[in-house]
Amino acid sequence: MNSDQTLDLTLVLLYLVGITGYGIWAGRKESSTTEGYFLGGRKFGWFVVGASLFATNMSITQFMSAGGLAHEIGLASINNDLIGGLLLAVSAMCFVPIYIRSRLFTMPEFLERRYSKGARQIFGWVYLVQSILQQPSGYFIGGLAILGLFDLSPDLLPIACIIIGVTVGSYAVIGGLTSVVKTDVIQVFLLIGGGLAVSFIGLNKAGGWSALAGEFGATHFELLLPRGTAMPWTATLGIALHSCYFAFCSIHILQRVLGAKDEYNARMGMLFSGWLKFLAIPLFAIPGIVAMKLYPESLGDATYAMLVRDLLPAGLSGIVLAGMIAALMSSADSNVNAMSSVVAMDIYPTVAKKPNQAFALKLGKWASASIVAFGVLVAPYYQHLGGIYLFILRLGGFLLMPVGVCFILGRFSRRVNQHGAFACLGLGSLLGLAYVLFTSMPPLKPFLPEWFVAMHFYEVLPFFFLLNGAMLFGVSWLTAPPTAEQLSVLTAVDPSGRTGAEGRPVWQSFDLWFGLFCGALGLTYIAF
Repeated sequence: MNSDQTLDLTLVLLYLVGITGYGIWAGRKESSTTEGYFLGGRKFGWFVVGASLFATNMSITQFMSAGGLAHEIGLASINNDLIGGLLLAVSAMCFVPIYIRSRLFTMPEFLERRYSKGARQIFGWVYLVQSILQQPSGYFIGGLAILGLFDLSPDLLPIACIIIGVTVGSYAVIGGLTSVVKTDVIQVFLLIGGGLAVSFIGLNKAGGWSALAGEFGATHFELLLPRGTAMPWTATLGIALHSCYFAFCSIHILQRVLGAKDEYNARMGMLFSGWLKFLAIPLFAIPGIVAMKLYPESLGDATYAMLVRDLLPAGLSGIVLAGMIAALMSSADSNVNAMSSVVAMDIYPTVAKKPNQAFALKLGKWASASIVAFGVLVAPYYQHLGGIYLFILRLGGFLLMPVGVCFILGRFSRRVNQHGAFACLGLGSLLGLAYVLFTSMPPLKPFLPEWFVAMHFYEVLPFFFLLNGAMLFGVSWLTAPPTAEQLSVLTAVDPSGRTGAEGRPVWQSFDLWFGLFCGALGLTYIAF
């Protein structure tokens, strides 16, 4: 290792030590109670909520794999981010007020109030399975980034995964949501600053925006591409449906929203994170297009690390890598905290004869430590899955689609009931998992029609949405309607009678910023 690489590695190690120590210190006062550990004492303002949510959503998987996808298809690779931003704004308008007024502790709790305890249990178990399968991906991508930047041997991947896992696990397990959110606020500045540095320097190296647009305008500067590409325009509906889950009911996304101090700060925090989604253009798309100019041959998931290593001077490349690690940590720590809250507050109380809050808190912490250990051990084997970003999108989209259907239809329909939800959640999750396995594993692909396997998974997702919706509605109409108690969650009123928006000037209005956001998003799609 030369002196430049030594400097970069030293900066990364100092950052890891510093952020770990700060995270443990930040969460020290809130880790002794369930509300403090899992919701941060419900004290977060809109900026903290939005920054943490953005940092959580912008994982290192996107820096690495979305950069590789942008190398192939350009701006179309960020449709997930832009459409996801719109759905976050919609969630802030239609869903978040209900969650805050109901004083929910976890997202599966909504399903219990709207449907039944069984619905809450199924969501909890399905999310637990999905979290266990997804957690190693972040460690794998993080390890890949470190090895790529420092040109280290692939044999060191397990060690890199251990370093990342121990760092994330230390403060996420000890400090809970307060540690997660407060470290996210610091890390969001680092990941944005580092990402913009790569984009700016890369543009200069490649000749500027105009030169790239002139050379790759027809293929890489269009948001909506034809069928046959990795992200066709026909996939936008599937992207929107996938984003509905993350915006409306994802536990690791909405957990910090439930920790907001009031309804106004929760809604504005969600909307703020939607605005930040526009940064996907310089953070992910532009580096991928720059890489297309500099490295015509595809580098896959290693594209972004190659740009950092080749374009940035010593020291700055270490800071940028620290930003990428920050993106990994902010996503992984949120997943750890969300999973522990599900185990402690959704699964344990429904299986224990006499639930105990003190034991629930301990159980949640042990669950956190366990998933971190599992992720570290399994992460090196994820290199055999191919493009990890698309695999994670497919897994989350189909395994959790039934949950999203139950939230969406349960929010807007007063006729769907617990029996329909049970059928949708149970059978729908099994069908989704079967689809992912049969389309991802070569030995299983021959059992499906060739045309079906060839379809983009986002083109298939709307059909799964309709199938799950049909199960929910069909079984519900064949059985008794929900009771008044089960519908009361839809009209919940905050006990304090205040939303937090009282007395604020017009320029701080949620409706104003929501309208401006929709206008900006529309102009973006018109321009590209």
